[in-house]
Amino acid sequence: MTREQCCLRLGAICLIVGSVSVLVVRLAHGDLPTDTGEQALSFVAANPLYPLIHLGDWLGVLVWTGGLVALSASLTGRTAWAIGRLGAVSVLLGAAVHITEFSIDGYALPSLANTWAAAAPADRASLEYGARLVLVAIGGPSTSSLGILWGSTLLLFGLAVRSEGYDSALGWTGVIFGAGIFALGVIQFVRPNVVFPGVILYGGGTIVSQLWTLVLGLLMWRHANAAGPRGPGSDELRTESNYQ
Repeated sequence: MTREQCCLRLGAICLIVGSVSVLVVRLAHGDLPTDTGEQALSFVAANPLYPLIHLGDWLGVLVWTGGLVALSASLTGRTAWAIGRLGAVSVLLGAAVHITEFSIDGYALPSLANTWAAAAPADRASLEYGARLVLVAIGGPSTSSLGILWGSTLLLFGLAVRSEGYDSALGWTGVIFGAGIFALGVIQFVRPNVVFPGVILYGGGTIVSQLWTLVLGLLMWRHANAAGPRGPGSDELRTESNYQ
């Protein structure tokens, strides 16, 4: 098995598993109400799986990120290789911010919600205020991470796989979806929930991006099977040619 085949197969498995995992946990997450701390704490208190859902999300994103990094390592064309490296930077940066934000969300809100549920009515106001502060604080990183993770990452890898010879429709679809999600992220960051409901980015953007990478993972597996073996030392020669 060549180096490219190994990267493609490993990346395909990670993308398929990661995409399905993220889809499942994000759909299970539901639409967290963020207008008031009381609504948010009531929602979280009624969902005992809230911490596990967030744990499942960032684990899925971690696997998904590994799939795209492996894809970038499998690219052999000059242009595809260069764009793929930019895509790897985008997905790593986006995943780091996303995992941080989701870890805070999945830990802080359940902790407050458990205390809130057992507190006397007179003591709940301060907890609701604290929950609202948490929501406001993680709003910026959340919006930014999705704009990068689902937005610029899809755009860059769409260009990379198109240049590498993957299905042209898949490449352009990734570019269009990525650019659209990135634009939604910028608008949501500047005017939160004013221009459009946040669920369009957080829910719709997640579904679109994971379906695209799921298809990409399946095509990566096909590309790995179709790639023929090369002679001894060809991996080294191919790697050197990328830098020439």
